[in-house]
Amino acid sequence: MSDEQPFISKVPYEETHPTVLAIYCSDGRFTDGVEDLAQALGHDRIDTLTIPGGPALLNRWVADYLESDVVTRAARFLIEGHHITEVLLLAHAGCGYYRARHGALGPEFIAEQQITDLRHAAEELHKAYPHMTVRLFFARPGGGRIHFEPVPAKA
Repeated sequence: MSDEQPFISKVPYEETHPTVLAIYCSDGRFTDGVEDLAQALGHDRIDTLTIPGGPALLNRWVADYLESDVVTRAARFLIEGHHITEVLLLAHAGCGYYRARHGALGPEFIAEQQITDLRHAAEELHKAYPHMTVRLFFARPGGGRIHFEPVPAKA
């Protein structure tokens, strides 16, 4: 048995689930920025679904089927079980998931694919949940800060 004492967070526990879900890459350099963005959008708390590639895994045409299935099921569970009314889909510059898959095609191709995947994920979510709000963002570091650029759902 460990001699360590339990850690007690200073953050109070809130019984109700958030109504906003953020789906984004698990790159920890962006975690605090996503929380900051959510607060700027008026959300004190968010549910999160973070995995390398984030919303890309909702695109069954480019992701591995098993990866896509897991993320789609997890999103469905959160959306339905927590009564989510809004989803934030975020991609970021310099994503290792995209570099590993498309690195030889260059950064411009990668950025275009990320935007395409964001739009595809939004389209899939709108089909399944037509009354839900879906917002898309592309995050870029610059000047020591993270800039979240809104992405239109349609080109």
